Amino acid sequence: MAFPAMVSSRFGRVGAGESALLRPVAILSVLLGVAASAQPLPTARERQERRVALSGSPAEPVPELRVAAGVLTSLVFDVPLDRSSVELEGRERFRLVDVGERILALEPAVDLGPGERLGLRVRFAGSPAQDRGVFVLVSHAAQVDTRVEVFRRKDSVELLQAELMDTRAQLKAQTEELQALRALRDSGGPVGLIMSGMLDHWGIDANRIKIAKATNHAESLKLVGGTTFRASTWAAISVEVRSTGKNAWAPSSARVVHTKSGTVLNVLGVRLVFPRVEPNEAGLVVIETEVPSWLPGETCLLELLDSNGASQVLIPGIAF
Repeated sequence: MAFPAMVSSRFGRVGAGESALLRPVAILSVLLGVAASAQPLPTARERQERRVALSGSPAEPVPELRVAAGVLTSLVFDVPLDRSSVELEGRERFRLVDVGERILALEPAVDLGPGERLGLRVRFAGSPAQDRGVFVLVSHAAQVDTRVEVFRRKDSVELLQAELMDTRAQLKAQTEELQALRALRDSGGPVGLIMSGMLDHWGIDANRIKIAKATNHAESLKLVGGTTFRASTWAAISVEVRSTGKNAWAPSSARVVHTKSGTVLNVLGVRLVFPRVEPNEAGLVVIETEVPSWLPGETCLLELLDSNGASQVLIPGIAF
């Protein structure tokens, strides 16, 4: 793998299990450098966790690791390291360099300068000398790596399994979000109406139904009140009916007819809040229709029918 030119003398070899602490001379130089530059404190960086897959092709770019002063960056490998062969450029500039069996921890004492790049080389236990991982340490103004999972090969089983788990987690999150949006849409509230497109800038035209005009063909039924609703994409009529008889009642169908032209409006459904209206109780009946072809405010009649098609309630002169 191609690697940027480095001065070999600047590489420091890290021993097994060693915590690389700055020497007194290095500490003094760092303090003097900070005092001389008098630079403002850096802004908080976003801490990230990610994966890196190594490639044996020289054409592939060298993976970059974003480090920052005072932040521990941990490299977690999928295979054991040759702990005695880790090489780090500018090792004396790091507060901590600790090599474990599969983990390499780094913490710079000061931030790298703009455009500065430090090399890191590792070898794997029981592997040929040429089989190694090469990285470049850089400083990023907005991001820093806190945990990097390093996979020796792009086609390793561990990497594919990790990516599969991520894909499943993303799919699960998207499915849950979609279900929440559908539940919100179908909730029947204002948000649901807006999200479904049933409520737009045209709003809803609502009119109260005049009770005095109603005719009750069934003596046990009495109209309590009602309202018509008309929007740009839907329309409905709601009526409240009280049953004064001994038997429960429920309409099976409805007819909506334009008063002047006799045009019959297509009824999409007849629904009750409860399955039926019990004796001596009132129930709300909602008749969903297509949007009338006539102008808003023109009148029609509504007829509620039983299962035999017999008229139960007739309401003329409804502004719809």
